[in-house]
Amino acid sequence: MKFKVKLHPLFIVFVCLLICLGWFWELLAYIVTICLHELSHAIVAKFKGYQLNQYTFMPHGISLSGQNMLFTAKDEIVIALAGPFSNFCVAIFFTALWWLFPVTYIYTYVFVVANVITGIVNLLPIFPMDGGRVMLALLSKKSNRTQSLKILKIIGFAFSILFVILFVVSTFFTVNYTILVLGIFIFLTVLWEDKTNFYVKTSFLTSKIASLKKGLVIREVAVSVNTSLYKLISQTNSETITNFKVLNDDLTVFGVIEESKLEQLAQIYPASATVKTILSQQVLI
Repeated sequence: MKFKVKLHPLFIVFVCLLICLGWFWELLAYIVTICLHELSHAIVAKFKGYQLNQYTFMPHGISLSGQNMLFTAKDEIVIALAGPFSNFCVAIFFTALWWLFPVTYIYTYVFVVANVITGIVNLLPIFPMDGGRVMLALLSKKSNRTQSLKILKIIGFAFSILFVILFVVSTFFTVNYTILVLGIFIFLTVLWEDKTNFYVKTSFLTSKIASLKKGLVIREVAVSVNTSLYKLISQTNSETITNFKVLNDDLTVFGVIEESKLEQLAQIYPASATVKTILSQQVLI
């Protein structure tokens, strides 16, 4: 799969603004920082079996994009936290380096600050930042993903207003334009929804092929016609092959979905699609 790189309009505005403010070296430090940040996401995602096929430079970082929001909550949290974790590790490494080689402080201070700020800001519960992804995964366990995204959008707007208020307060002491810029771009990021910023599972069965020589248990799970494709995927595991018997409310059989078909269905339907919709359309195809 080919990788594509795109520049979000807000990122271009962000870059131009920083250059005009005379923050070129700070900008360079942040670009290197977010590249390392997203590389950490990519490495962990690949280890978890997800394919990232598009890199979009956003004001808050780089969005690693796929075609469907198809991943387990646990994987989503681990992948999201990989970015900030790498930032803090880099910051700790160079801070320790200052003790051994004090001269490096002059050349790496901005880079360390960039990593610390990037790590902290990305942990804010604002989607699509990493903290927002963690919150989305947690909220999706209790409510549907669409509703969870609406909640996070409200939280994002609240944070943007908070930063603007903090900027107004700072004018009575020492004016801090960084807080204002952060508030504005959080607002624009939440307002300008990124619909492609998701991961795609590369294969559901690849990791199990080698295990077939030893033998794999085939299990059958009964699910409601209103179960989402996301829920089916989340119930699969590496130790067994899971086939799903779809039941109506009166417990009569509506249809069957084999695990071997999940990967194909994931490329056609969004993760929120119900198995009733999927099976009904499959009959018509």
